[in-house]
Amino acid sequence: MKKFLACALALTLTSAMFASCGSSDDSSSKAEAKTTTTTTTAATTTEATTTTAAPESTADSTAASGTESEGEAAKDISEMPATLKNYEEASVYFKKDMDVASIVEPFAEKDYENDESHVNLSVEELAGIPMLKVETLDQDDQGNYKIPKIKFHMEKFFEGHEADLEKIFTIKADVVTKAVGEFTGDDGTKSLVPGNFMGAFVTQPTTGEGENSWNDLYDFGEAEWTSEWGSYELTMRPGIKDGATFVNSTEPQYVSLMRWGIPNQADFYIADLRFEDEDGNVIACANFGK
Repeated sequence: MKKFLACALALTLTSAMFASCGSSDDSSSKAEAKTTTTTTTAATTTEATTTTAAPESTADSTAASGTESEGEAAKDISEMPATLKNYEEASVYFKKDMDVASIVEPFAEKDYENDESHVNLSVEELAGIPMLKVETLDQDDQGNYKIPKIKFHMEKFFEGHEADLEKIFTIKADVVTKAVGEFTGDDGTKSLVPGNFMGAFVTQPTTGEGENSWNDLYDFGEAEWTSEWGSYELTMRPGIKDGATFVNSTEPQYVSLMRWGIPNQADFYIADLRFEDEDGNVIACANFGK
């Protein structure tokens, strides 16, 4: 029953979000970095030119399917590193001494007046793996945690070899969710689990006119109801959608990720990003390798 309640709530929150995420937007946030932590306080919005929804491949589409974990034995966080599918050969890794604010930032519409949340971004080790930690700060009037949205600067990852941007066919990310507060089921039972992890994986290539298109390529739906953490691979393929691929340019272009609202407090961590060409070969980002 707790899974049913949480999924129903998540779907309600998701429906409310489509109005804001369905429009093309590229909101930039002014952030200040302290060591490896970025705390967001404000955002401005720039309208993009197009909104597109790409067809998802059958292999990638897991929205609303979730991860069946109830009834299984809880797993210790020490088992997490073995679940990362791309960590041995990724394009981007995160390090404690990196300038987080220079490569990733939160974004929102109308200066966070809607259902987006302010976000803390930092690099933190989880089971010995340095990861980008995304911490949601805001709750709505019902106590649900709002929607964190972040965007990675592709022009920074590919600085000096921008020609490789247009070779990107597939993008993958290893993501880990971790409970911070307890989830309360409809029967009042409390458990330290991250619960639902539902959201969207998006590309925002430049249009060449100072704006970015919006291409929602992968709507994901995962969940963890037994352990304190969950681990997932997110995959999207801009190469199968006209207008969704990046271009050879020094102008800002983004890979964006957002998680729909949830009733419980849970952080998520990004272990790596992997960019592949059409043949599945990894495209290196020299300044962000191991």
